[in-house]
Formats: sequence, structure tokens, C-alpha cells
Amino acid sequence: MNLDDITSVDTSRKQRRRVGRGAGSGLGKTCGRGAKGEGSRTGGKNRGPLFEGGQFPFWMRLPKRGFTNFETKTVYKPIDLADALKKIKGGDITIEKLIEVGMAKADCKIKLVNGTSAKVGKGVKVNVHRVTGSVREAIQNAGGEVVEIDG
Repeated sequence: MNLDDITSVDTSRKQRRRVGRGAGSGLGKTCGRGAKGEGSRTGGKNRGPLFEGGQFPFWMRLPKRGFTNFETKTVYKPIDLADALKKIKGGDITIEKLIEVGMAKADCKIKLVNGTSAKVGKGVKVNVHRVTGSVREAIQNAGGEVVEIDG
């Protein structure tokens, strides 16, 4: 091994592409973008994974059939009962208190879940949109009350 055999091992930094600096650089004139067309323009070639080269996409050719409840389905925000009991100091768990401690937003519907992991103390009154069966059982076994809000 000689001193002239030693090469730099610093591969952590890659030099940036200097485009438009003459033909000798390999990236002159069109700067590696080819000639004309959408890909040569600013903002071009930014197509999604479903783009088929301008052909009418497959997912648009498929017939839309059957039932969907996308517009009318009710979506509930699941909140863990143990987390709710930790955050809310005091007896009742209500929608207003959950919003106040930052566990929910005013426009979402709330469902309490995972009653098996929660250790419910004395009688707790729960007033939310929905609860799971295990949550209902855990609260009622501790002498509490569950009220589900419709709507």
C-alpha cells in the first residue's frame, strides 16, 4: 500500500447536482430532464400511483354497484376507560369533562372501550354516546351507572 492508493472514505456527504453548467458537466442545456413534454416542466411528472399514462383509469372503469353507508355511517372516537379514569379526577365521566381534559373534541361521538383493564373504584356515573359490554359490566359491578346518549 502506498500513499497514492489511499482514497477518501467520506461517503456521508453527497454533492448536490449543479445543473445547467455546460455540456461537459453531463447536466447541461436540458439539465437531465430530456426535451419538451410534461416531465421537462416545473411541477411535471408528479403523478399518483393510480395514473395510467392518460388512459382512463381502471378504478374509474369499474362499475359502482352495491350498498355503501359511507355518507350516513356513525363514527365513534374510542377512548380507553382506564385513561379516562386517570385524567378525570372525580366521579362522573361525561362528554364535557372528556372535552375539557383534551381527550375528545366537541364534534365527535365518544365510545368508551376496554373495560377489562380498568380498575373502577366506587360508583361512577358514565354519560357518553356508547360503551362496550365490558365497560358496562365493569362500571355496574363497581356500583356505578351507565347512561348512553342517543344521537
